[in-house]
Amino acid sequence: MGDAANQGDAQGSEAMVLVIFIAVLALIGAVFLIYAVQSTPTQKEIEPIPPSRHFVGLFESNRTVSLVDAQTKGRWNLLDRACHGDCKTLGEAQDFRDATIYNDVLDALVEWAAESQEKLEALVSHIKNNELRGNKRLAQRMIENWRAAPGRRSTIEMIHIAALSDDAESYAQAVDEVMDLWRRGYLVKLSSDELVDLFVSQFWVIAPESRRGGGGYALKRRLLGLRRELASATPVR
Repeated sequence: MGDAANQGDAQGSEAMVLVIFIAVLALIGAVFLIYAVQSTPTQKEIEPIPPSRHFVGLFESNRTVSLVDAQTKGRWNLLDRACHGDCKTLGEAQDFRDATIYNDVLDALVEWAAESQEKLEALVSHIKNNELRGNKRLAQRMIENWRAAPGRRSTIEMIHIAALSDDAESYAQAVDEVMDLWRRGYLVKLSSDELVDLFVSQFWVIAPESRRGGGGYALKRRLLGLRRELASATPVR
């Protein structure tokens, strides 16, 4: 019986060791599993791959040059057509959203219109009918043309084009020349009240940025002074 007892104790010890060994293996496996889970980056922790930049290789500069060339050709095409009296070029130049191109095209049209009164009238009519802007050169051309035949209609048109030039200095010159003739009795078909209405209403046609600043402020003061003068004066008969 003693041998049987010893044998049972030995088997129990072996079973105990086996259980402990299995438990240790399980514990080691659990530790490695936890470490593996913690060391694996989550979706948020994974650094995203930056999007690839648009790249066209060595031909990128060529594409830019081609665009510039196209714009230059378009500009010269407008100028060439304007020199031949194509008034539609002014609207096309406006689409460029470039004041320099617009002024260059308008200057070319003014040069073309200098050849005859009919051409100047056609240009002015096109600008008014299509709600386009003028410039300083056109305003000066209109003032010179008005001097040759000052009248009610030509005065109103000249003041309007001077306002469309968006140049306070040109508008002030146009107003002063009208006032000079009116004081001397050459514009009897325009009353003092009509002149006040004309000068003030066309002042607001000038672009807002041109009404501000030193030139715009001086023009406002000039118009206020003329308003007081016209309220109490009559032209020489």
